[in-house]
Amino acid sequence: VIAAGRLTHQKNFASLIRSWNSVVNNHPDWSLEIYGNGAEYNNLLTLISNLKLEKHVFLKGHSYNILEEMANASIFTLTSTFEGFGLVIVEAMSCGLPVISYNCPCGPKDIISDGTDGFLVPLNDEQCLAEKINLLIENEALRKQMSKAALIKSQKFTAKEVISIWMKLFNTLKK
Repeated sequence: VIAAGRLTHQKNFASLIRSWNSVVNNHPDWSLEIYGNGAEYNNLLTLISNLKLEKHVFLKGHSYNILEEMANASIFTLTSTFEGFGLVIVEAMSCGLPVISYNCPCGPKDIISDGTDGFLVPLNDEQCLAEKINLLIENEALRKQMSKAALIKSQKFTAKEVISIWMKLFNTLKK
């Protein structure tokens, strides 16, 4: 399972790590990799240590090729307390990853179709987050189905598609 973003309070990685504590009890052979740098790095390392998750949760730092890292993962998670558009969601979907995200204001709910290409979890509901991660780990068929749906969804956000939408808008404004 992979996550990516600045290691800041907004991205709420501490919540993801606490959720992972429940996941690892059921799936000790799975790992969580978090990519990014930021002010919360030391706090997150301490949390990982306090929960004895050093063999299961890895702070990987900045990646110059996050898409390659995503392509080697099975599930993407986003635990932000607020987001704008959430480009990282589309990037993960373009790699065929189902996305499990907190349903924070804006962003995720505008991209993820809950139950189709990922899951929207109530904000800060760490138990529900762990349950959805466990569900996708345990149900490979569902994970693959959501993966295909995520890949299809990502096509809505290609430059060609977005430019077409903008051009239609601009053409209506000319009139």
